[in-house]
Order: sequence, then C-alpha cells, then structure tokens
Amino acid sequence: MYQGVELGREQGAQGDVDVAAGSPAEGAGGAVSFEEFYRTRAGGLQRYARAVAGPELADDACQEAWLRIWRSWGTADGDRVDAWARQIVRNCCISGRRGPERNASIVELPVLEADPEDVIVSRAEAELLARCIQRLPAPLRETLWLREVMGQSYAEIATTLQIPIGTVMSRLHSARRKLARRLGR
Repeated sequence: MYQGVELGREQGAQGDVDVAAGSPAEGAGGAVSFEEFYRTRAGGLQRYARAVAGPELADDACQEAWLRIWRSWGTADGDRVDAWARQIVRNCCISGRRGPERNASIVELPVLEADPEDVIVSRAEAELLARCIQRLPAPLRETLWLREVMGQSYAEIATTLQIPIGTVMSRLHSARRKLARRLGR
C-alpha cells in the first residue's frame, strides 16, 4: 500500500481495476507489470524526490507521480521506462515546490542506507557533508544526486533534466568544486 493506494485493486470509474495487470493504458512494451515496477523502483524514486523537493514535499510528489505513471503505464518506450518515471517524479516535485511559501534553496537530504563495510566516514564527517550538499543550489544538488547516488550516465542526466550534456558536466564540476572547497579538500 502506498499512501492510501492499495496495489492489487483500485476502485475506478469503470469499476475495479486489476493494478497487477497494468493500467488501462498498458499496451506495447508491457514486459514488466506496474506492480513489479513499483515494488523495485519505489524506494529509489522516493529518495530522488526527497533530494529534489525535500522531505516535506516528497511524499505528495511521489503519490501524484505514481498515479500518473499508473495511468500512462505501457505508453513509454520499454527501454526508457526508468528515465520516463524519473522525469514524472521530477515534474511532480517541481510542481509541488512552486508557490510563494515554498523555499527550494535548502532541503534535508535523506539518510542513505549503506553496507556496513562501505561505511568508512565518521558520523561527524557524514553530517558535515550532508550540510554542505544541502547548501548547494538546487540545480547542482539535483545533478550531483543523479550522478553519484542514482548512478546515471551524463546522457541520462541530460535527458532527465532536459539540459545539454555540457551543462551536466559543468554542474557536476561546479558542485564537486564547491563541496571540496567547503570541506577544505
């Protein structure tokens, strides 16, 4: 169950709809069911939403995004479903940030779970790094997140953010340089 939407069955205008079988829009490229896609991608997309929009908006943005994804399931190119879903989440995050009361300059980053053997940085250093990343401008923070956390290629980031690859490279360089300067490295 995700924010009140039970996977499996949903009451719609045309009666019950079997979500596991895909949305009414499912057609070509439906190799993976919506339920399987949700099960394997929800956590990563939620963390991405928290990085883009902040924890206070991420849940609402993700709920709206998953509804849009389900309604359009099967319409995306089967090889690009991940990028398509990330773009929908991003658009929902940006829509949620709009308004006079929204401040997108500083957001709380999610706590990432890592394997114990991968944790070599002390808690104090990790907190310092998180504060420095939070202070990055939103475009630099988002680009850095997509590259370093989501593991996207420069081309995938360019597609997701709808910017040229050169801009991706410039943002990553700038973000890394600012972080290094703030961390004294």
